[in-house]
Amino acid sequence: MERDRILRFTPVDHPDARVQRVGFDLADPYVEQCWSAVVGPSSTLLLRRMPALWLRQVPAEVGASDLSQSLGLGAGVGEHSRLLSTLDRVVRYRLARPATEGAGLEVFRQVSPLTPRQLVQVPQWTRDTHERLFDAHLGQIDDLARHQANVASITSRLDRIQNGTGRPTSGITPHGPTLQR
Repeated sequence: MERDRILRFTPVDHPDARVQRVGFDLADPYVEQCWSAVVGPSSTLLLRRMPALWLRQVPAEVGASDLSQSLGLGAGVGEHSRLLSTLDRVVRYRLARPATEGAGLEVFRQVSPLTPRQLVQVPQWTRDTHERLFDAHLGQIDDLARHQANVASITSRLDRIQNGTGRPTSGITPHGPTLQR
């Protein structure tokens, strides 16, 4: 990796629909508190940095030397650099993949919960934290699903009331939306 090389990081949804449903956003404390025991601190910091970089520009573009220094890895960006090892680790653990077009990485917006195999290999504190955070996360997903079902039910009832027929209506006619009074 040349010293002044520009690295490109593109945000993409995780390719596994299950991770999209129950995974953790990169800004979630789960990434730091659980995944760091698996991928190490520099990979964790890289993942946590991505959402901030994407606020400025998508895809995020940053100089290899600047990124390496900002992650506390020093200025070395050669073939055997710590930055290269960090980037390799996020790909190896399926937190990112090489970009399909051009250079750089596609970084998944979500990380999966740790697998049973990974949980066996981490300290007890991390296993306890995983259980606490994952249980809370699943509870939030259930709460959101219940809330969405309630909103859909209320919307359907309001449609029936406004329609006066007892059947739901979208409020759209061939001539555009209608205002029902």
